[in-house]
Amino acid sequence: MSGLTGEELASMVTHELRNPLNAMAGWLHLLSNAPGATAGPAPALATRAAAGLRRAVDEQLEQVETLGRVLRLAGGEPDEAAGSVDLADLLQSQIDLIRTSPQAEGRAVELELGAKPGGVPWPVVVGNADALARAVANMARYAMRNGVAGAPLRIALRVDEGVQQIEYSIDAGVDRSVSIWGLFRPPANRLPMPLLHARLAIESAGGVLLPVSGSDAKGDVLRIRFPATLQAAS
Repeated sequence: MSGLTGEELASMVTHELRNPLNAMAGWLHLLSNAPGATAGPAPALATRAAAGLRRAVDEQLEQVETLGRVLRLAGGEPDEAAGSVDLADLLQSQIDLIRTSPQAEGRAVELELGAKPGGVPWPVVVGNADALARAVANMARYAMRNGVAGAPLRIALRVDEGVQQIEYSIDAGVDRSVSIWGLFRPPANRLPMPLLHARLAIESAGGVLLPVSGSDAKGDVLRIRFPATLQAAS
């Protein structure tokens, strides 16, 4: 499913895990080489270093947990937690977290849910709800971190003829020669670990990632298409 070679996976893992370790090493070097370090660093420096080390440790722990999820998905292991997932409910559960994330500062985040198909049960996808929630949120954070400053992020869900589509659109009206979504074009194997996990979680639920550019889209757009499975009427 992942298309990753062993060499590509090893390269990605070493790069991602090295970043927080480099941060830890930097803070420790600063502490050990500060003036008067033999008598103990100044309180202000010690406080800054402790906070920096804590951030690096937390990032390292998160990277290790994400790596475990990536390896399970890349290995094609059956997901015992997979079940029916209502994408409308999932997006609504994540939108407040997305809007309050640090990456959203100074940027509007809009959620647009298409009308429920008339006369039929709401369609679902089959996948891991927790993994898909992380994927939805990480895609949004990536867009807000890399899109044109201040441009709104619009997340839309539409259902049409047996297909559910989540669309991320940012920088509407801005002519961009290079899309922020270009790294998702095939083979899309050189992704940061959170985005690789997002891609694998989406693919494991039957989703396909489709970066869109040119006249086919307004702004910088990524579409994620899922087959729509009808859930039993409640």
